[in-house]
Amino acid sequence: MTEEGLALVDFGPLHMTVQVSEKGVPLSELAKSGAIFALEILKQQADSLSVIKERVSSLSVSETYPEVVNRMISAVSSMNDPYLTPLAAVAGAASDMVADYVARAGATKIIVDNGGDIAIRLREGETATVGLRLNLARPDYEYRALIDRDCGICTSGIGGRSFTLGVADGVTVVARQAAIADAAATFLGNKTVVVSPKVKRVLAESIYPDTDLVGVEVTHSVGDLSQEEIDKAMNMGKAEALRLMESGLICGAVISVKDHVDTTGYFVGALRKI
Repeated sequence: MTEEGLALVDFGPLHMTVQVSEKGVPLSELAKSGAIFALEILKQQADSLSVIKERVSSLSVSETYPEVVNRMISAVSSMNDPYLTPLAAVAGAASDMVADYVARAGATKIIVDNGGDIAIRLREGETATVGLRLNLARPDYEYRALIDRDCGICTSGIGGRSFTLGVADGVTVVARQAAIADAAATFLGNKTVVVSPKVKRVLAESIYPDTDLVGVEVTHSVGDLSQEEIDKAMNMGKAEALRLMESGLICGAVISVKDHVDTTGYFVGALRKI
């Protein structure tokens, strides 16, 4: 489906919008070509499923893999977490690939939204406003962020499209690339954790037998946490976010636990409540 400067591709696990303009003029055909390219990327990822379901600790970038797979491996490896698989960056890497493909054809504003994992490419002073859901169990956007640079913005947490080991309603990360933001959001969501009888965890395969996290206990539900438990979880996540910022991997993060929100880096000045 296409409309003025916007194309939607909805096929299997892929639900992506590609929005393209040149100084405010919509570029519908270019958006459409990006959506068609997204299907090629999806096929490459599907054909590489046996690889991208492996723990990243056993993988390295290879000329035998498609570029999108190498981007996933590189992004997830940068988190230095041997238990993650390249699937932690699957949506963000696809967004990057499509955004970069479209950018090569020319445009001043490109926004590729792959189910909430977003790649943005801006030129000539363009800006973009992105809506953020910091509670993935709710349908509405509660915050917005003004973006003034090429970047990726991705969110992970309870109620998202993938499993989490933590208790965050949502963790949103901004990084230079969406693949890195995607991997970092997953990583920080896992690290936003607290030991509590109110947190129910189950084996991932008991929910989804074909998971890449066989043998790993994931968060099933989180009850009413005390303020002390909320603070402890948020402090755990924020400490890791600051470490990733200091290493130059991410530009900022927002962490939400039971509607308590904390920001670091870029988001301190860019985040606004709707």
